[in-house]
Amino acid sequence: MFLMASLCIGLRTTAQITSSDSTRPDRQTSRRDQPYLKNIVKTNLSSILLNNYSLTYERLLTRKISASLGYRYMPQTFVTKTALLKPVADALESDTKDQLDKLQMSCNAITAEVRFYTGRKPGARGFYAGLYGRYASFSYDFPYDFDMPAGKRLVPLKGKSNGIGGGIILGVQSLLFKRVILDIFIVGGHYGNLNGNVDGLTNLSDLTPQQKVDLKNDIESLISIGSKKNITADVQNDGVRAKIDMPFAGIRGAGITVGVAF
Repeated sequence: MFLMASLCIGLRTTAQITSSDSTRPDRQTSRRDQPYLKNIVKTNLSSILLNNYSLTYERLLTRKISASLGYRYMPQTFVTKTALLKPVADALESDTKDQLDKLQMSCNAITAEVRFYTGRKPGARGFYAGLYGRYASFSYDFPYDFDMPAGKRLVPLKGKSNGIGGGIILGVQSLLFKRVILDIFIVGGHYGNLNGNVDGLTNLSDLTPQQKVDLKNDIESLISIGSKKNITADVQNDGVRAKIDMPFAGIRGAGITVGVAF
């Protein structure tokens, strides 16, 4: 009886140890297999300094790869009056600043992005590298003052342009308080092509041929990148017609985005 009791106690103890070993979580396996939130909705706080408002939806495709689609909107805005560009405009020469202070612009942009996250923790968190494409449309309203011997002549330039390009982005995204997302753009940028039309329809029949040439040269010098002419203008008696063809380039960095994961 003593031997049987000892055997039963030994078998029970062995079973408990085996059961405990089988249920002990492997740290690496449990970390990889733990559940994660697959959907994120977020907005860029730093872009508000440019009077831009955005909303992005991000979805996990795999454990560490996501795809997102974002929309950005800027209502018609005096560009040099925004919080980010006002200090830059104040440092310009007075004549240039006076001209730019009249520029109003609006914008709509759609950005599609694929991200590859690093780290052992599952989900859209950790350092990441992203590839993105962007389409944007712009509208301009620019009352341009043309200097003449008798004074300034107002040419009301209005136009639209569209740009498309692609680029890369590096950053880090963190999950705070279980559902709050903090996304920080470290550095990135895109490149593509932007083209459009600008018209300034007004009576210019009183301008001399030389003054029309001077107005043409002034408008074409508004945007100058390298040796290529980015604006080509045609000045006639009924006004100005111009075409825009220039690089669509942009920099993304030091951006702060917050959102909610679910």
